Amino acid sequence: MESVGITSARPAERYSATAIGLHWIIALLIIGGFYLGWIMTDIPGFTPTKLKYFSWHKWIGVTVFLLAVIRLIWRATHSAPPTPAGMPRWQVGAAHMTHFLLYVLMIAIPVSGYFYSSAANVQVVYPGVLLPTIIGPDKALKAILRTVHVVHVALNYTLLVLVVLHVLAALKHHFVDRDGLLGRMLPFLR
Repeated sequence: MESVGITSARPAERYSATAIGLHWIIALLIIGGFYLGWIMTDIPGFTPTKLKYFSWHKWIGVTVFLLAVIRLIWRATHSAPPTPAGMPRWQVGAAHMTHFLLYVLMIAIPVSGYFYSSAANVQVVYPGVLLPTIIGPDKALKAILRTVHVVHVALNYTLLVLVVLHVLAALKHHFVDRDGLLGRMLPFLR
């Protein structure tokens, strides 16, 4: 059932249930990871709580990485629904660029954090699994990766900005353009 004055996306124009599920799980994990990163860096010293948050933050990063890879494979083998008719070319281009950057950041942020942990000789443990160390402890590399970690933080804020723009664009399409675009990705809006 569609809302009065708002056109819902037809079933053929919707993303698959798999794409929708991956989108929302990754979105929630990114929000949780960002929040934990923000909270844990404000805790002074190395308290048990801070160490627990660091572990959770790393688990979220590994999970986002794995789900992003699955999502990329899914996206490469399943076409996205067409953009709404009459959508300006610049908006289509902006949407494609934003999605591309979101995918890049969903891969780059966890990878940079993983490399930094490895160089700092901090083993990454995923619930019950000791993940391999890709690069061994290296003081010189750790110094370089400390800079990468600063870039890592900047990438996280870039991701935050892109997510906010993504959400605002979706809301604009729903409430202003009324073109059914948001209904393609919301499981409850048909």
